[in-house]
Amino acid sequence: MTSTIALGGITRSYGPTRIIAPTSIDIASGQFVSLLGPSGCGKSTILSMIAGLDHPSTGEVTVNGRSAVVFQDHALLPWLSARGNIEFGLRSVHPSLSPLERRTIADRHLDLVGLGHAADRRPARLSGGMQQRVGIARAFAVEPEILLLDEPFGALDALTRRELQLQLLQLWEADRRTVVMVTHDVDEAILLSDRILVMSPSPDATVIADIAVDLPRPRSNVDPDPALRRELLGLLHS
Repeated sequence: MTSTIALGGITRSYGPTRIIAPTSIDIASGQFVSLLGPSGCGKSTILSMIAGLDHPSTGEVTVNGRSAVVFQDHALLPWLSARGNIEFGLRSVHPSLSPLERRTIADRHLDLVGLGHAADRRPARLSGGMQQRVGIARAFAVEPEILLLDEPFGALDALTRRELQLQLLQLWEADRRTVVMVTHDVDEAILLSDRILVMSPSPDATVIADIAVDLPRPRSNVDPDPALRRELLGLLHS
């Protein structure tokens, strides 16, 4: 399978401190890959390099396809409605769409995340979980080949986080886009991923394990594999 994302011997330094040691990663089209590691190990920096928001100090990043990013902070425009935020993204990425086409696409994706009833609400009238749903709907609506998730559920309570994880899985199962997700949550990584790339602490962080998740899909009722969970926790604590 052809690599959609390839990181060839990348490093990242800030002044004299090398945050990321030489790291190589290949991600195939359609894979859901999680970067798992302790805080400050450079996971988000790698994601930013893939998104083109940062550049390696040495090495090369190759990305085949347009990407969309979902951050922990949903980054909605407060003066626009839920629908308006999605339409704004569509207007930026697909300027040839007519206003009616943008509205139709926005409403369809709001329905997919259970927010059709809230299309006209501004972010201030949405809960944190609802705002994150709009962010996810906006990312999927622009039809990126690659979806980049930077701890998208980290600021949510456990119940809302689980609900949104399952909604994300449903959206992803429909078309299997390439996804790279940053997380420090072992159970989240197991639930969502095809592969888990475990990173060592910084400085000089790098990928120390590339682990396949062989649990069957769909996974809405699948509990984390205890042996895999122990392995991942052991790697994080070693």
